[in-house]
Amino acid sequence: MGVKIAVLAAAIAATGVTSVQTAAAQTVAAQIVPVQRPAAMADTKWPDGFMAFALPYSPYLFDLVVYAGRSVAEITYGTRRYDPVTRSLVVTDLEIRRDALEASIGQLRVSSDEAVYENVAVDTRALPLDPTTRAVLRKLDREIVTGDVALTGRMDAAAADYDLSASLRIDGAGTLELTADLEGFHILAPIEGFDDAEADGTPKLAGRLRSAQIVFADAGLASVLYEVFGGQQGMTAEQARGTASMMAGIGVTALFSDLPGGQSPRLQEMARGWSATIQSFLTQPDRLEVSLDPASPLDLARLTQGAVGAEDILALNPTVVAGTSQLIALVDPTTITLTPDGPIEAVLPAAEALIEGRGVPQDIARGVTLLLPAASSDNRAAIGLLARALALDPGVAIAQEQLRGAYVAVLLAKADRLSVQNASLDALRRRLSPDELAVAEDEALQRWRRTRIGESQRQIEVGAFEAHDWPTIRRLAFAYYEGATMPRNLMRAYGWASIAAAGGDRIAAGLRDNLTAAVSEGRIVLPMERARKATDDLWGLIVSEPSADGAPDADAEQPAGKAADAASPGLPSDSADGTAEATPDTDDGAGTAEPPAPAD
Repeated sequence: MGVKIAVLAAAIAATGVTSVQTAAAQTVAAQIVPVQRPAAMADTKWPDGFMAFALPYSPYLFDLVVYAGRSVAEITYGTRRYDPVTRSLVVTDLEIRRDALEASIGQLRVSSDEAVYENVAVDTRALPLDPTTRAVLRKLDREIVTGDVALTGRMDAAAADYDLSASLRIDGAGTLELTADLEGFHILAPIEGFDDAEADGTPKLAGRLRSAQIVFADAGLASVLYEVFGGQQGMTAEQARGTASMMAGIGVTALFSDLPGGQSPRLQEMARGWSATIQSFLTQPDRLEVSLDPASPLDLARLTQGAVGAEDILALNPTVVAGTSQLIALVDPTTITLTPDGPIEAVLPAAEALIEGRGVPQDIARGVTLLLPAASSDNRAAIGLLARALALDPGVAIAQEQLRGAYVAVLLAKADRLSVQNASLDALRRRLSPDELAVAEDEALQRWRRTRIGESQRQIEVGAFEAHDWPTIRRLAFAYYEGATMPRNLMRAYGWASIAAAGGDRIAAGLRDNLTAAVSEGRIVLPMERARKATDDLWGLIVSEPSADGAPDADAEQPAGKAADAASPGLPSDSADGTAEATPDTDDGAGTAEPPAPAD
């Protein structure tokens, strides 16, 4: 008791009270009030990538580019500004002149994932064009070429994954659209003395193609081409049209026949279909679409190194479609009568349309409501859509009783390497209490453990605790904290960092102290008292076990209460009677321990 009083006196003195006697002399009984931690708040938001970081300063960078460019051309513009809502640089009335070149852009808008050039005009009258091009432009009455250009792209910088699209619309001629979905994409510059001797010095493309598409929608160009080229050959436009159709039919089939392995019956059949489609387009130009949709991502080396053969063409799974321009089916939202327990093959498309606002006005909250039951049942497509919805609207309305399930699903999505923004996770965390967060993170971990990789990870954890392998335990603590390769679990991150630190790992001690400081400063939410209690319970098990040198084999039979799994938090152990026991837990089951699991 004397020690406790001394500690209390020291604590009071440290808080600025002059003396114990002064506090005891007060007429009202003194109370020890714990310091209230500030409400959790997200870390200072750092932009995702250099472009997002630089864009607020883009008007000044644009001025520098213009000043430098004025040494080679006459450049003027109306206004330039940074738009904080669209997070983009906006420039109006940009004009560029140099000798015969005269071009203008009505409005230029550049952000981290798109560049849009509207009302572009290029005066070709003074440019040295070949006679055929000049004749086509005159027939189109477009010697001043006008139109729009748009470039968009979603990028996962870490994985070098790119979802790119480009659109070029020329008034009176047509629109060309290109899209490509690439993973692990790199452009490798040649290195002298390092590359193969046969290298020709050109850059190499590395990566895999998920899908690609080329679409041309005619708006008058085809008929003018028939007229110009037909006139050069002494034919009418109709005769040129028929000749082009016939030659295309022969040429497409012959093109694929000449490839290595091109006599494949399957490829020949597909080539005849493509030939007929192209003939149909040339006869009545409207819209031509060529799509590449390989069954699995195709290594770009197959298309860029060596001769492309029939097997490579077939692996691309190409399709060619001609016909009227496809329009998005417009849906009356009141006709969407699905309920969350409806058939999944109907729920997912409806939810995606509502979340993306495609074919129906965007209603993210309704889309999320449809998705949540499927996401809670580990449906990967539903989890991916939920992550997308939260990226679009981190504060989307979700019933309080469903918030925990949504948080669990997004944790699993991130562990499964789906694209999940930290803002989405932060938005959900702010709406859950510390206890709810701890329970949700354990629930996510339990569901992840049922996967093959989760079970494998569990065995690694068991071995690390058996052997008192502090560096591995520390790496697992960081993995639980980061939530990149397994669901994030701050209780376990803190507990396991504390265990490894107690074993002498200084890096783990740094993580433990950083987590403690972050909780105190309100940057993360973590029920510290429960985390420390669970850590103490686990440490008691560790120090009561034999040393690492005498640790029993993980597969050997253990006495009751001494099973190998007991050395790891949340890993149930088998008792002597064949039932499963959980490691010591906190008061309500949340925290580092998992619920008992049936014995094998």
